[in-house]
Amino acid sequence: MWRLAHADNQPLSNQPLGLINRHQVAQSGYSCEPRRTCSQISSCDEASWYLANCSWGRKLDRDKDGIACESQC
Repeated sequence: MWRLAHADNQPLSNQPLGLINRHQVAQSGYSCEPRRTCSQISSCDEASWYLANCSWGRKLDRDKDGIACESQC
């Protein structure tokens, strides 16, 4: 009861937090399988997707300039 009485009446925002949902992952055809290297990635789009969406994706950007697998891009 206390929570209900003290709840903020503002609805939760539906604004994205920079994360994608499971449906978008399924549509992309990619998955966040760990231990990938640039030699296992077939395109710049795929490398960019991993960089943006996987916790380990920043390993693909060795010089930390925001471009993953520069040999592919």
